[in-house]
Amino acid sequence: MKRNCTFCIVYKCRKENCMKCPLIGITTSLDMQAGNYFSKTSYATCISQAGGIPVLLPSDESVGKEGNYVKKLDGILFAGGGDIHPHFWGEEPLDGFEMGMILPQRDNFEIRLYQMAEEKRLPMLGICRGIQLMAIAAGGSICQDIDIGLKRSSRIRHMQKAPDWCETHTVQFAADTKLAEIYHAKDIIVNSFHHQSVKKVPESYRVNAKSVDGVIEGIESVELPFAIGVQWHPERMAQKDRKTMVLFKTFVRYAAQYSEEKTE
Repeated sequence: MKRNCTFCIVYKCRKENCMKCPLIGITTSLDMQAGNYFSKTSYATCISQAGGIPVLLPSDESVGKEGNYVKKLDGILFAGGGDIHPHFWGEEPLDGFEMGMILPQRDNFEIRLYQMAEEKRLPMLGICRGIQLMAIAAGGSICQDIDIGLKRSSRIRHMQKAPDWCETHTVQFAADTKLAEIYHAKDIIVNSFHHQSVKKVPESYRVNAKSVDGVIEGIESVELPFAIGVQWHPERMAQKDRKTMVLFKTFVRYAAQYSEEKTE
């Protein structure tokens, strides 16, 4: 008889006859001056509470080892962080706005990681920087700054001053998309901490969510079983608003299915 693993017992995984919970890689940022990798604990918390086992991925030490991770992992969460170097989508760095910290070694690692994971049809979830990284790695592009790069008839605030768990602006879901199905809604109110956004959507993706001023807030693959990127931070909202956990639970469920299929 199959027995639940220790992790399932501790985190109360409700999956029947579970041999193991899926391993979910979470990308990290790097403080080069202090010599520290770092990640918001909320990413790992949400993955754990959804029934997965979070594994933090060190970017600079992992360059060239992307294939090893893809073989071991059952899903990848591309986390938030600093800006991506514009040369990865063929642009020069523009002036006129404050660019965030760029870590080319992280960009290199995550783009290669995405592309190898895409080949293996690994479930993937991108958050904030993560949606932008997924778009670039799949052949699209991003807007370096929405205030100078996007024409908007009305402008809402996308870099909120409210607490990070606070919902501040509306996101409207496109009909008949996986994201709309996951949330069972036409729109939701989300938090917002970004000055960049997806510009050119890759051919293998479609837009599944936009803000009321036209900024792309979500994309999803039309070819892979689960590859979704969102521009907001559901992991920061989850402990205050439990309904946002549905995105992580769905992601982990697909990762568990992937794990089962590759071991059959």
